Amino acid sequence: MDALVDSLIQQFQDSASTASISVVMADDNIDDMDLELEDELDLSSGGAATSTRQPETDEEKQVRIMDGYISALPFPSESPEEMREELNRIVSKMLIAAEGRHWDHLLAWTGAFNSWLSLKYPFPRELRASLARMFWEIIFIPSLELQYIHSFASTLIRLIGNRLGSKRKLELNELTLPWARLWQLLELEMRPKKRMVMSNMSRNLHNVLLHLAEACCDYFAPSEIQNMLDTFLPLITKETASSMFTVLAAFLPASHAHKYLPFMFKSWEAFHSYKIEDSMISQFAALSVAHVAGTASEYGPEGSLPWKDVGIYSEKEWDMIMRACLASMSVPVGSSKGGSATAVHADRSNPSVFKKNGQRHAWLAQIIVYSMSVDGPIRPQVGEEAKPGSSSEKSFLAGLITSVETFFHPSNFGAWTFPLLTFVHRLAAEFSTRWNDELLPSCKTPLAQRITVDIKRSFVQVLRTPVLLSMFAKDPIATSYAQAALKHLSILEPDLIMPQLLERAFSGLETVNETHRTTAAIGALAAVPSALTIRSVWLKGQKHLVSLLEMCLPGIDINDAIKTISTSLFITTALQFIKIGDLNVEGVVPLAHDAPGEDVVMKLEGAETPMMERLKRKEMSEEELEEDSLVKQSTAGFADWVVSFFRRVFALYENLPEEGGKSGKTGGKTEETVLKSLNAALDVVCANLSDNLFTLVLNLVYEYCTTNARSNSVRSIGNLVNSMARTRPKETISKFLPFTKRQIEIELAAGASNVRTTSNTAAALPSDTTFHWNLAVIRAALAYGGADLVEFKEDLLSLMTTLRKAKNERGYSGFGRLVNRTLATLTGTYPLEQRIVNPRQWKDPYFERSHHYSWGKQFSNPKDVEVQWHVPSAKELEFAIEIFQKIITPAIVDLEALIQVPPTSRDGVWRNDFCRMMYLVRSAWSGASCLLIEGGKTGGDLCIDENYIAGITPSFKRPRAAFALTDPADPRYQTVQGLKERFGNLLHRSFLALTQEAEAKSEAADAVDASIQLVRALDIYLLDYGVSRDTIVALKRQFTMARDSVKTHPKQRSFPRMVWIKRAALYGYSRMFQHTNYRDRSALDDQLLVDLVELSLSPYTRVRKHAQSALLAASAYYRRAWRFVLPRIIEELKLETSKGKDADPDRQKGIPFNPSAAIFGQANILPVSWNVKAKRRYPSYPELLNGFWLTQLPKPSIQKLVARIISDSLSCFTEESLAVTVYLVPVPDVAGACAAAHLVNGMSPTEQPNLVESKSRTAFQAEIRQRRLGKLVSDLLAIANSPLTHWRYKEYSIRYITYLLCRDHPPPPDVATLLSEYAISEHPYTRAYSQRGLTKLLLHVKMRSFSRDPQQLWWSQWLNPLRQDIPINDPNKFLQDLEKPFAEGSSSIIFVDKEHQGFFTWSNLAKGYRPPPRTGSVLVWASDTQPSLQAIRSVIDQQWIQKFIILNSQEGAKAATASSVDLRLENVIFLKSLFKTFEAEFLEPFLGHVDTLIFSDDKYQQRAGFEVLAGALRGSKHWALDTQAKVWEWFSTRLPRLFEHIKPDAVVMWDAFLNMQLVERDPRRMQPLVDFILSQKIDFNADSAFPVTKRLTTIGILADGLGTRIESQVSRMIDLYFDNIQTPYAEVRAQIAVNLGVLMGIQWHPRYRTSGELVAACGTNNDPLQIRKAEHLPRIQSFISNFDQWRQERLPPPRVSQSTYDRVGLTLLQWVWGTAHSARASSVFPYVMPLLPEIFKMAELNDSSELQLYSSAVLIVLSTISPPHEYVEPIIDNLIGAVKSSPSWRIRLSVLPVLQVFYFRNLLNLPDTSVQRVMEVLLECLRDENVEVRETAAKTLSGVIRCSQRQSIPLLKDTWAMDQLAFNEDQAQALSTIVSGTSYYA
Repeated sequence: MDALVDSLIQQFQDSASTASISVVMADDNIDDMDLELEDELDLSSGGAATSTRQPETDEEKQVRIMDGYISALPFPSESPEEMREELNRIVSKMLIAAEGRHWDHLLAWTGAFNSWLSLKYPFPRELRASLARMFWEIIFIPSLELQYIHSFASTLIRLIGNRLGSKRKLELNELTLPWARLWQLLELEMRPKKRMVMSNMSRNLHNVLLHLAEACCDYFAPSEIQNMLDTFLPLITKETASSMFTVLAAFLPASHAHKYLPFMFKSWEAFHSYKIEDSMISQFAALSVAHVAGTASEYGPEGSLPWKDVGIYSEKEWDMIMRACLASMSVPVGSSKGGSATAVHADRSNPSVFKKNGQRHAWLAQIIVYSMSVDGPIRPQVGEEAKPGSSSEKSFLAGLITSVETFFHPSNFGAWTFPLLTFVHRLAAEFSTRWNDELLPSCKTPLAQRITVDIKRSFVQVLRTPVLLSMFAKDPIATSYAQAALKHLSILEPDLIMPQLLERAFSGLETVNETHRTTAAIGALAAVPSALTIRSVWLKGQKHLVSLLEMCLPGIDINDAIKTISTSLFITTALQFIKIGDLNVEGVVPLAHDAPGEDVVMKLEGAETPMMERLKRKEMSEEELEEDSLVKQSTAGFADWVVSFFRRVFALYENLPEEGGKSGKTGGKTEETVLKSLNAALDVVCANLSDNLFTLVLNLVYEYCTTNARSNSVRSIGNLVNSMARTRPKETISKFLPFTKRQIEIELAAGASNVRTTSNTAAALPSDTTFHWNLAVIRAALAYGGADLVEFKEDLLSLMTTLRKAKNERGYSGFGRLVNRTLATLTGTYPLEQRIVNPRQWKDPYFERSHHYSWGKQFSNPKDVEVQWHVPSAKELEFAIEIFQKIITPAIVDLEALIQVPPTSRDGVWRNDFCRMMYLVRSAWSGASCLLIEGGKTGGDLCIDENYIAGITPSFKRPRAAFALTDPADPRYQTVQGLKERFGNLLHRSFLALTQEAEAKSEAADAVDASIQLVRALDIYLLDYGVSRDTIVALKRQFTMARDSVKTHPKQRSFPRMVWIKRAALYGYSRMFQHTNYRDRSALDDQLLVDLVELSLSPYTRVRKHAQSALLAASAYYRRAWRFVLPRIIEELKLETSKGKDADPDRQKGIPFNPSAAIFGQANILPVSWNVKAKRRYPSYPELLNGFWLTQLPKPSIQKLVARIISDSLSCFTEESLAVTVYLVPVPDVAGACAAAHLVNGMSPTEQPNLVESKSRTAFQAEIRQRRLGKLVSDLLAIANSPLTHWRYKEYSIRYITYLLCRDHPPPPDVATLLSEYAISEHPYTRAYSQRGLTKLLLHVKMRSFSRDPQQLWWSQWLNPLRQDIPINDPNKFLQDLEKPFAEGSSSIIFVDKEHQGFFTWSNLAKGYRPPPRTGSVLVWASDTQPSLQAIRSVIDQQWIQKFIILNSQEGAKAATASSVDLRLENVIFLKSLFKTFEAEFLEPFLGHVDTLIFSDDKYQQRAGFEVLAGALRGSKHWALDTQAKVWEWFSTRLPRLFEHIKPDAVVMWDAFLNMQLVERDPRRMQPLVDFILSQKIDFNADSAFPVTKRLTTIGILADGLGTRIESQVSRMIDLYFDNIQTPYAEVRAQIAVNLGVLMGIQWHPRYRTSGELVAACGTNNDPLQIRKAEHLPRIQSFISNFDQWRQERLPPPRVSQSTYDRVGLTLLQWVWGTAHSARASSVFPYVMPLLPEIFKMAELNDSSELQLYSSAVLIVLSTISPPHEYVEPIIDNLIGAVKSSPSWRIRLSVLPVLQVFYFRNLLNLPDTSVQRVMEVLLECLRDENVEVRETAAKTLSGVIRCSQRQSIPLLKDTWAMDQLAFNEDQAQALSTIVSGTSYYA
């Protein structure tokens, strides 16, 4: 139920608009609504108006946009000159910080810059481009922290605009970005070193960089496309394809796409991969949109793609796209569950490194819509003639929708429903977007390529049926997609959609006993408000509105939440843009055939609407006049409907559950959601009532409120009155105030709210119901009005004075909320109304007579919208101050007296009085958050550290905002300021008083409520200033929902008045929000923060949690708040530590929460900070952690909390956060970009000293970081080495130390010693963390030793001394050289370990290594790493090695549940690092143990032996040749025995061992192992299957690991397997099938010399990627020729499986099955085609279940794979031939489902002759002798007819007319009933 409710509430929100609000105002969604506005377009009239004026310049456009924002504000804003000066200041600070590499300051100034952007002032394009280039260059500084990369990348994307989002903010000729360095950084993140992956937490940087590439790709020079292809194509292999094609799609610009588009299509055809297909479709979608104008696009004639057969695609390319589209719908045809299962399986073997959310159906919709044009008659539907001037894409779409139409039926729900409806929704949305774009005068699409009215109409006709079917779907999410599609279609062609929709809606609303149908009908109506209310959308819609509203009223039912929510949504959407009034009562425009008289027309405002223009011209048609009359008559029902609606609401209120719980909610989540939706409807109804109807409703509500008092609807009745007050506050207050004031006084005098309580958990007393009812009513009535409240000042002050008597928690909290609302109403600035027209027009009597002409009125110019703001007047401010003086000040006086009472004298009455008064005071200040603007605060501790630079410390100029008092010299300002300071001092003294009470232990537990009130008051004092982040988020959500409810396309620039008002409110409050952030602190603020720290350590959980939450929130808004707070936390920790066993566990629990919640998330790693002014230390991690670890914390909850701190904090310690390279490495590109930006921006002479100082402190930052890091590591070592430290905290220390290792700094010897010692710890996790740390340390040794400069060090470009790149001039010679055997002493041999090229193309160089010398060490480690290496040597001895072996030979914790034992990669990598670094120093003692372990019968000991052996062999790569020879000799002598010793439970270990040796390693380095494997003799007829399987598996691993390195052996192996395919063992044959797949995969490599040759071949060659090449087809044909004989020789059951026919057939089927699930599935079709007839025959063998199962499964799988286009017709011919010619009914039965699946997957591409043959064979099968064949044929025929062949229905009816003569009357009647059944959905 909750899911349904949530879905209904969210169904009208656009899922793409859920952008979060950052510290700056909001994202660019608001900005986008104006940036592309075309003034010359009049969207309200649906056409383009001619304009003779000159096009505006960019500067004029930005000024106009700015005016649209600031003109709506109720206060004067800054001038463009002021804001440009502020921009120059911000940019100068950014550039100075960037040049000085003060990244924290740059990050802060970037936030200020984003805040400036949100103010919408003109921004010079040249400066925008220069800043974009600066951020681009900064991102690539080596060792820049990840948080900075994320932030700067986001700002860069905002500067240039998103690729597929809003309009570009920079033209392509204004900015060019180099792509190569982005690729270098991305490649590093895509393929990190294994040892780096082990030591780093998830970085996600590669996804960030990919997104950056997607956003910036169009700014990459088109001339670089060939260089991109030269770089990327050699890196594409079968293993990397899924990732590399994602990279290609992200980097390649849309310009000059003809250079790579043929290659993309041929690659898509060759690879069977869901991920690759996603990348291709996304790329094609982007190109379809970018090149919709063809050669007239922005890329120019040379860079544009010309239109071809279908859009920018050829016919064959379009066929591929349509096949993918059909397969993506996931519809179940036959026994197929979807076409992507095999592709997904293929991706699992070589997964992509990128996590990208696919929007496949949206992309496909874009491709289809943006390929439409007029090119010929559309394929006619049944009963229709061909339509001229339609599009072939449209006919494809018609066929596509027709083929899946039945799956839209509500009864046919499944996994396919969401893809189908998503696709249809996106089709409608994209079509609407393109249609409206092509109405713009700026549209570049040639007229011949634009979609026409006929295409539009036909498009809607195609989608109409599935959408109308889907509106009744039983899943709310599915229904929401259908409703979203209806929204677009009803605007495109309302005459086609609305009549049928209304027919279903009226039928659904009349059938009240079918709840689902009624709810679906209401929801559908809520999706089409424009068609029902706006005459220009659908002339006939308005007359139905009142009738529909009346019929929907029964939907308001508390017993049916979903229906009530749907009804509320419909009322909201239908009435929010109309005036609710009776046109007949309030005056009538004459309805004669001539138009209204001149006197009437002249007084009608809003003449800009099309109808008003036509009224002026007297051009109303007969139909329009008739509809006008019907609309006017229908509005007579508004009065009755309004009364009925409110009475229905009253009835719902009366049946609500009782209010209760901590928050006083009504019922549960469902009831609360119902009330929220109903409140929204009430707001809309009340806001749009005419004067007469409002008076009627006001009297109705007043009568109800004064004659009822129900405890279950107190909150609800308040919301109802609130809706009334929001519209007309004065009338509402004057109506309710006298009565409610009198009733409240009577109730209080009678003892209401007299029982003292301080907790909201207490149930309300029944005797207080009337008091609470009236208090809720008057509180709601006072929520709006502002100036109107002043008229009732005396009554309100009297009422407030009376309410001070309330002592019950609900009573005094209600009083506090009343004061809060009153002050907020008086002092706030907010829009007063949001009606459909401006106030002057709303009040015009002529508008009242004809307001239906303005229903849904839209404004294209925001300056035409008159926003009526409430701005506090002098009288209102005086009233507010008077409330403070007469109501709040006495309460403060009472509180001051209360806190003077001694703790021992404080009883329940004292606490109640304290809570009442504190609640009142804090409520008042919460309501006055916008009353006073803060002046410059002084006295706070700035926490300045030694790296402080005054000139670039962030200091933000706040924009003007709607604060009521802004002048410090104003006496009113001074009065309020004094009152607030008094409030702050009171809070501190109250804290001291409550602390004394807690210390006195005098009923302290009862003081919890008082402490919570104090914490909440502190929260309000510190944080309730301006507007909160939550308020901004709520306003943004409201604006987005209002905009999206009427938005039909992205470039829509005309919106109803309410949308513009909500935008103005959001903009105004966003200005105020900038005052809330980054606030300075006063001395009083500091004191209150310290008080919050103490309260966060309270022994009472409720107090502690509230205080911790407030402290965390305050730290986010005040500058350096945590730097100020942290020393206090440390002091408390030290104090508790010193108490030992007497420490308070509750305070101990409170201490770690604060750093866990915030410090580790945002503080730096500095061990000590200094306040230069105060000479005060600000300790950080070491002392904090030391305090935790030296405290023996007994409680498990505290231990768990500390463990969470450790885990959370580790994410802060990235290597980049510890590096100094970022400060020291030369960055000339950054300097150049900053210099260019300086030239554009200009620099004030006063900034020059700041620039000099900033640059001078760059090296000092590195010095500080290095010194502090050393101190931190030293402190952690002391903790780890202390004998007092518990083992768990030693483990924590080791984890920290591991993360603090940085390649920029030489590894400390003490760290090496510690990690080496604990690498053999008894505790498994301590041991694992130590080994991980030691691995990282040794990796850093390698990095530092082989790197020549910081860039090599950080970008993993270090050079091994043996490294030698090999030029690839002749690829064939290069491959021949790789096969040359290595002889010791040979100097011509170069080892190539990682051959990541040569599949598609070759690069110019290959990475190789020279052989090491025979003796001596070639790897010399850096001198600054030698002490650490020596420290490791001093620890690792014989005893260390022995203990290491013992520990690793033990059974693991998870061994009991593990079915097999696999090698532990971390152990192997650790050992490899040891052997690689220390070479053979530890080899002999290790091998001495290995000799025993690998031959042990204990699998855990055997695993330990394999791990050591794998690490030693892998780590010996660069040892001296003599030493390597000894190792391999040792291994070679034991290898035969070891191989024979491998038992079934050790096969997994053996396989893993081989993989680790063979992958990415030149086979000549391990020639003994390769020779041993290749020399294995396989006896396929051995006595046991296991030895054979083991050898086959080993060979398969060798082939898979070495790939093309053993290509010379592949043909021999394949022949061997084919020769022995009849082996008697099933598991051997299964492994043969696997090996055949691996070996044939090795032979697939197109191999072109250059990317240019490959791309050229893709444009001219039919098979450039060799997927049609069938090298081993003769062997398959030889089997086929023998199948007939083998079938005759089959053995009888149960020995049938031993027959040659079964053995060979099953092995071939397993091979086909495996290949079909791989990336090269397309290449199997040349082999399968001749096999098909035999596979059909295998499917009929019911005496071999396995053969029958595999044959059927292979046929189904093959039917779901898209074959090369030339195989489609032959395959369908084979299937038809098998059905027609086979004498066996079982074959026909097996083939028919396959025929149906294949037909469906390719129906859009089949020729008519094949379609006709399919129909014929199905009709023949209906006469088959076998009943099962007939039934299957009937199902298949039914599916075929539903999919595409509806034109065959008349012929089938004729056939039926003849066949029915064979039935008697009863039989014919029964059959007719079955066939002609109907559905109410239709």
